[in-house]
Amino acid sequence: MSIVERAAELLNKVSAPNPISPREVPQENFDTSAPDLIERSVDQESLKPVFPEANSPSPVVIKSHVSPLSSGKVSPTLIIDTDRLRQQNVTTPDGERTPVSESFRRIKRHILANVSNPDAPPGTNLVMITSSLPKEGKTFCTINLAISLAMEMDRRVLLVDADVLRPSVSAALGIKNVEKGLMDVLLDGISLSDVLCNTNIEKLSLLPAGRRHSHASELLASDAMRAMLKEMAERYSDRIIIFDSPPLLATTESCVLAGLMGQVLVVVEAGQTTEATLKEALARMDSNNVVGVLLNKGTPPGSALYGGYGYGYGYGDTRKE
Repeated sequence: MSIVERAAELLNKVSAPNPISPREVPQENFDTSAPDLIERSVDQESLKPVFPEANSPSPVVIKSHVSPLSSGKVSPTLIIDTDRLRQQNVTTPDGERTPVSESFRRIKRHILANVSNPDAPPGTNLVMITSSLPKEGKTFCTINLAISLAMEMDRRVLLVDADVLRPSVSAALGIKNVEKGLMDVLLDGISLSDVLCNTNIEKLSLLPAGRRHSHASELLASDAMRAMLKEMAERYSDRIIIFDSPPLLATTESCVLAGLMGQVLVVVEAGQTTEATLKEALARMDSNNVVGVLLNKGTPPGSALYGGYGYGYGYGDTRKE
């Protein structure tokens, strides 16, 4: 049975939760449901990638990519309000065991097993979280997975906000006034260490999205991006790099980025995302690196109702700001 068929089967069995009134935070309200992981089956059907053409009205100038991880600069430390995260049902190192934290403990074991596999190809520690459509909960799942992985004894985590059109990771973490990031590295050729930020969560670092640009797809598909990812994946063997990316059917950026990843997880909203939508989204990627589907905002039969959430997302305007 393919990953799509398995996801569709579970979607049919799971009901969407009744909405609650979560505390409002900038751009995103987190949920209180515990995602389920549908692992990629070994007999998964091959889905032909379909990449929409990118609109390139003017050339993009990309500066040379040189030693992005070493400039001698001390990275700033960003303070994440973990009490605020716990109120949004996000996993924190000092938080209590909750259905959500236990779900992500199970999910991360599959990611770690793939990274630790001696036969794993290079770049397996590059992990992308995406969804078919906006508002399915990808940022919530990305942050929970990143923090849960950072709690491992022998792993460090770099959380990358690769949703370069509508970045939301910094806002979701309660971090403000972070201007430079991933896009500035690609556009200006500056050192990655100049924009990497440490956080007060031990072993968790953040790479913000940086300034917006109308040629984001081309930048993510550039040789500079490939060289940066290669160095990020190889330089530190204990580091897992988690990417929060845009929805697959809303932009072309995720399709480009997925081809550079070692592992891809697709978030599916229970009771909303259809099998046809999921198939269309998966068809835009190389299915070989899709390792699982995260069923979010759902309540499996017989389990307690944990709640739900929603957050605003808008795509379409890619003008440089």
